Amino acid sequence: MNLTKKLFVALLCSAIVVTPVFALNVNAATFAQVNQENVFVNQKTDYTCTLAANVMMIRRAAMMYGYSDWASITEDTCRPIMWSSGGMVFEYNYRVFSVENPVISQLQRQYGVTDRKELFIRVLKDHPEGVVIYDYDRPHAILLTDYTNGTFYCSDPWYEQPKARIPMSQSNVNIYNVESVWLVASPDLYLTSNSTATSVTSSSGVSNVNETWKVTDDAGLNLRSGAGTYNSIIGYVPQNAVVNVTKKTSNGGYTWGYVSYQSKNGWIALDYATKVSTNTAKTTASTETAKSDSTAVTESKLPESTHLVFENTSAISATEISLGDTLKLKGSASKGTAPYTYAYYSKKSASSSWGTVQDFSEKNTAELTPLSPGDYDVCIKVKDAKGNVEKKYMTFKVKNTLVNQSTLSASKAYVGDEVKITGKAKGGIGSYTYAYYQKRHESDSWVTIKDFSTDTTASITPMKDTAYDICIKVKDSAGNVEKVYKTLNVTKLVNHSTVSATSIKLGQNVTLKGSSSGGMGSCHYAYYYKRTDSNSWTTLQDFSRCLIANLKPTKTGTYDVCVKVKDANGKIAKKYFTVKVTK
Repeated sequence: MNLTKKLFVALLCSAIVVTPVFALNVNAATFAQVNQENVFVNQKTDYTCTLAANVMMIRRAAMMYGYSDWASITEDTCRPIMWSSGGMVFEYNYRVFSVENPVISQLQRQYGVTDRKELFIRVLKDHPEGVVIYDYDRPHAILLTDYTNGTFYCSDPWYEQPKARIPMSQSNVNIYNVESVWLVASPDLYLTSNSTATSVTSSSGVSNVNETWKVTDDAGLNLRSGAGTYNSIIGYVPQNAVVNVTKKTSNGGYTWGYVSYQSKNGWIALDYATKVSTNTAKTTASTETAKSDSTAVTESKLPESTHLVFENTSAISATEISLGDTLKLKGSASKGTAPYTYAYYSKKSASSSWGTVQDFSEKNTAELTPLSPGDYDVCIKVKDAKGNVEKKYMTFKVKNTLVNQSTLSASKAYVGDEVKITGKAKGGIGSYTYAYYQKRHESDSWVTIKDFSTDTTASITPMKDTAYDICIKVKDSAGNVEKVYKTLNVTKLVNHSTVSATSIKLGQNVTLKGSSSGGMGSCHYAYYYKRTDSNSWTTLQDFSRCLIANLKPTKTGTYDVCVKVKDANGKIAKKYFTVKVTK
C-alpha cells in the first residue's frame, strides 16, 4: 500500500479527530533541488521572457508536488496553455496547478503591506516555488526565487544571463517597477528538509463563535467548501452582505469564517470583511477541525483545479490606450452552467475603491472611457446559472497623450485666396485652446494669426507666391502643449506670352507665342483677335497645349490680340497686344 492510501486509511480508521490533509507533497523537493542549474531556462526568443519565467516557476512547483518529469516542462510544451495572441495569458491551469496574475495593488491589499520589499518577502514565504514578476519599464520578466540572508534571488531568462539562481541586483528588473505578478494560487506548495516523502497538514483549530460580519471587499467574496483557497467555490457573497459567523479558523495566511448565505453553507475569508458585533450567545473554543466542511484528499482525488467552478475567459481590447480613447470589455466563460451573466468593475491601480462599469446582466460587453491617465485595474465577474461566480482581473495603462489633429483646407493656393485652418485634438486632460501662426518659408519670424482661445478656426490670405509655414498649437487644461506644422504652397499664374511684331505690312504674318509661369499643373493656351473698332473677338486657336499661333490680317488697320493661359486648376491669366497693319 503506498503512502497516500496508508494516510487515507489512517484518517478513516483513527478514533482520534485529526486535521484533514490540505496538500500532499508525495516527493517534496529540498531547497537545493529546486535551485539546481538545470531547473532554470533561457528564453527562446526576444518576446518570451514571461513564458520562460513561468516555465521555471511551474518546474519548481512540479518538483515540490512530486512530479518526476518536471524537466519535460518547456516553452514548447507550455506555449499552447500559457501563450495567447502573442502574449502571456493572465491566468491558466497547468496539471494540478492554478496560476493567477494579480497586480501589485491586489497583493498589497491582500497582505496589508505597501512597501515592495516587505511585500515580496511575505509573498515568497507563501510561495517557495517562486513568483514571476514583470517590470513594465524594461519591459522584462524574471522568476523571483527566494529571499535569503537579506538578499532577493532570481533567475533571469535573458540570453546573456547565466542559467542559474543569481542575486536580483544582477538581473534586468527593478522590484520597485514591478506591476504584475504570476503565482501558483493552488495547491499550496512546500519545501522539505530532505528528499524523503512528506505530507503536510494544517494544525490550525476551529473556534465556535457567534459573530456578525459585513463583507467589505468591492468585488465580493467566494463562498468555499472548506477553509482554504484550494477548496472549491460553492457560492458567492456580495459586497455589503451581512452574515453570521459560527466558526473561525486560520489557514494559508487568511482568517476564515463559516457562514450560511442563500441556503449554502461554506467558508469566506474574513480578511475582506468587517466584524459588526459579537453576539451574546456563548462562544467556546474547540479542537474540532473543519473536517465536516472539506474532504480529505485521497489517492483517487488529488487536489486539482477545483477552486475554479468554471473558467472565466473574459478579456479587454487593449493593455494600453490614449486618454480619451474607449476600452472595450468582453465577458465570456466556459466549462460552467449556462446561461451566464456578467458584471464589470474598474479602478485606478493606486485606489482601493472599485467603480461599477456595468452591473450583472446578460450583456457580455461593456465600454470604459477613463477620464485621467494612469494605471487601471479591471475586474470582470461571470456568474453561472447556479449562482457560482468567478472573477478575472486585468490591468491597462492610459497614456496622457495629447494629439494635435489640426488641418489646413488646402496645401496649395493662389495669391489672394483664403485658406482655412481648423484646430482639432484628442487625448490630454480637459478642454482645449488653440493658437495659430504663419511665416514665409524663407523667413525666421513667425506672425500670430490668432492667439490661444477656444476658437477652432482661423484663416490666412497669402499675398505672395511663395511657400508659407503654418503652426497650430493645442493646449489642454493641464497646460500640455502639442504643435503641428503644415506647409502652404502659394502660387500666382503669370502670362508671359509674346507677339513677333506690333507693326506689319498687309500680307505678312504675326506669330503669337504662349508662355507662362506659376499656376498649378500643366497649362493650355488660346489665341484671339479682333479689329480695334469691333466688339467681337475671333478665335484664332482654342485652348490646347500648342504654344504657337499665326495671324495674317486681310485688311489694313489696328488689331487687338489676346493670349490666354489656363492651368490645371482652371485658373486663367490673359495678356493683350496691339498690332498695326499698313500697306
